[in-house]
Amino acid sequence: MRKPSGRHRGTNKTLSFASVILLGINGIIGSGIFLLPGTLYQEAGLGSVSAIVLAGLSTTLIALSYAMLASKIDDDGGAWVYSNRALGAFVGFQTGWFGWFLGVITIAAELAAFLTALGGLIPVVKQRSVYISVALVIIAALIAINLVGPNILTFIDNISSALKIIILIAVIAAGGYFISTHGLHVSQPQAVSSDFRTAFSTAFYMFTGFSFLPVAANKMKNPEKTLPRALMMVMLIVIAIYGMAQMTTIVILSTNLTAETLPVAAAFAAVVGTIGKTVVILGMLISILGVAVAVSFDTPIEMASLATEKTLLPAVFGRTNKSGAPFVAIWLTIGIAAMLVVSGSYLFLVNLIVFSAFLQYITTILAWFKLRHDPTLPAGIHLPMAPLLMGFALLLIGYLMTSATWLTWLIAVIVALIGSVIYATDTRRRGE
Repeated sequence: MRKPSGRHRGTNKTLSFASVILLGINGIIGSGIFLLPGTLYQEAGLGSVSAIVLAGLSTTLIALSYAMLASKIDDDGGAWVYSNRALGAFVGFQTGWFGWFLGVITIAAELAAFLTALGGLIPVVKQRSVYISVALVIIAALIAINLVGPNILTFIDNISSALKIIILIAVIAAGGYFISTHGLHVSQPQAVSSDFRTAFSTAFYMFTGFSFLPVAANKMKNPEKTLPRALMMVMLIVIAIYGMAQMTTIVILSTNLTAETLPVAAAFAAVVGTIGKTVVILGMLISILGVAVAVSFDTPIEMASLATEKTLLPAVFGRTNKSGAPFVAIWLTIGIAAMLVVSGSYLFLVNLIVFSAFLQYITTILAWFKLRHDPTLPAGIHLPMAPLLMGFALLLIGYLMTSATWLTWLIAVIVALIGSVIYATDTRRRGE
């Protein structure tokens, strides 16, 4: 998952339809498809492919609410902007607050994914002490890059974006070759938990980057027409890639898939040999690190923007150093991410991301219901049966949230309470 940038790197007012499609695909595909196929297979067996497809279709439905609002409100910021306009300052604040927290967890999750992949190449990294040491070194490097200036960011971003697509295409091609030589044989894992709801919820993580496109709507040509078509096409392409990748790992690895921490690399190695696993892991490392670096830069920038340009957070969060870097937001963002990455597992972080994203989806859909007939706003995109579809999306999100653990709920409550305290004590907001 790629968190959208408030600055929209590399975008402008003349984005073509093809550019929008590529940006959308790159924004969605992240570490999930490389690390989660075994977990999904364990949870739902052959139904894991259906869980991915249904999660993608459901996310498309949610994405359309963002698209409809983006066509009515021409302002960067996405969910918190819509919530603030429709539901009031406090809900807008909490939506933005959880948006920042979502970025923090994403940094932690991508770093956990990076360390998991690195452990497949250098086994000693799997030892807890080494894992933590390497994590802290990377965290220190991220802080240094952010404080001094991200001159290398665009280069890493471009390389990582290309690599993840190349890896997935290569693995899917290897799966096609494997089927042509060995035939198509699939089986259920012996210890499958048959928890389709959990698999369905977990699969949502792999699609949460969709919000990149609606947030960047004002950078597109004719967004009222471009955005809905782009969203639909992007989601269908990503669903197809994910579904084929999941089926490829199932076909090649069979029931051994549940024991693999790096299933995509293991599947490729089973076809082309050990060197194939090394190549895929190296590609994964660069790709995942690229996402981590990008999100570690975007999240503090967005936090500082909320404090300075939007006055949604206290001014202290927008303080900058001599290089213009928002040092308070950087230390807070990456510091909390460091605590999460050394204390939480990748799968736990994934579930926390999904839950936090669901909270943003809820406020966004409710904002659409409130603003859809607002006479002060443009008519925007109109979709047939939109109220029925958005109502179904709310019910679906509510259903999936019931699969969250008590710890996930507790963390969400604590984050909300901290946000409430910050909101209540912000003297600038009260005009003091």
